[in-house]
Amino acid sequence: MLRKMAPFFKCLFQGAGMCRKTGMCKSKGLWSLVICLFVLGLYTGFQVMYTPVHMRVCPDPIYDQQFYQNNENITIVTMYLNIGSLTKTSFWFFSHSSYTTDTYKQWLISWGKLNNKVIAFFDDDAFITQFRLLRSHLPESHTKVIKINRYDLPAFKNLERVKEVVKNPSFKVSYPPEYTCVMNAKYDALDEALKMVDSQSEYIAWMDIGLFRRLEPSNPPFILRVPPGFNSSKVGVSEVTARQTFASFSPEEIYEKNIVWVAGGYILAHRKVLPKFISAYRSAVDRLLDQGLADTDQQVLASMYSPPMAHQQEVTLSTYSCPRGSFGLFGHGYLYFCLPYICKESAECHKQFRLPENGLSITPM
Repeated sequence: MLRKMAPFFKCLFQGAGMCRKTGMCKSKGLWSLVICLFVLGLYTGFQVMYTPVHMRVCPDPIYDQQFYQNNENITIVTMYLNIGSLTKTSFWFFSHSSYTTDTYKQWLISWGKLNNKVIAFFDDDAFITQFRLLRSHLPESHTKVIKINRYDLPAFKNLERVKEVVKNPSFKVSYPPEYTCVMNAKYDALDEALKMVDSQSEYIAWMDIGLFRRLEPSNPPFILRVPPGFNSSKVGVSEVTARQTFASFSPEEIYEKNIVWVAGGYILAHRKVLPKFISAYRSAVDRLLDQGLADTDQQVLASMYSPPMAHQQEVTLSTYSCPRGSFGLFGHGYLYFCLPYICKESAECHKQFRLPENGLSITPM
């Protein structure tokens, strides 16, 4: 790093030398010094913001043998409903002008690398064909695809109510009311997956189609496992905004200010906990619609644990946050994708250590 910064120091010293020669620094020596300091500041700031950070996930194998003895994988549930192109609300200065079906198809590459069992719900035949093709090298039991009609889902029964909310001039979200129903339909997909006889994993996770969009075709296959110390009585999520910054906000304030407490793209829970959480989520959606509030699942989750509604929740959230640069994630990725990448790293922990039959120690492979 010092070698890369050598030109800046050279520039800095040259500017300082010129400044001394001219006495009062009225010549270009002063400007040279100022410019070098400015560029040096930008370079240093860039290095700090975009330097990868190692986040330790693997527990000490001597003291947490239970984690390494647990070979339970997570059953992943996902869904894609083709509602056409849309523009999503930006997060700070991060935005994407438009999301099309082709965009989501490009993101499917990671699903060909995911070795967990997957239950997927689609309403688009071309999407189904591509998804099955990408996972055709895996055992047949690892992929279950169900074609659905979106209007049969409970979330879409509220479409007209959502449209009424959108008509309100104060509604500032740019995407269509169908998108709100799609976000709420995640919990319909989870509910259906739980009813399937062949989804017998102890842990179930909802995962958005594009969650591992940053993986390259050259990246190796991967597995998602339950992270060390996961509380099976709670629902695991990635924390986007520290709760204390809006702990006193009402649901109306959460929607008005577009507060995102936790990300809705990856939700991990024990199969015995999920039914209660799904029921609570649906009840919250109904109550919020009665109040004229509709947006994404992320505002629903934040509202569920706001002061007026928190006392109604039997299931609490276990939030995970990662430092900027963890797992090579920058921008808003380290906020929204934290927990799934921890689950990915948790699977790598199992590869790094092998538990002997006597269970007394763990030997690095």
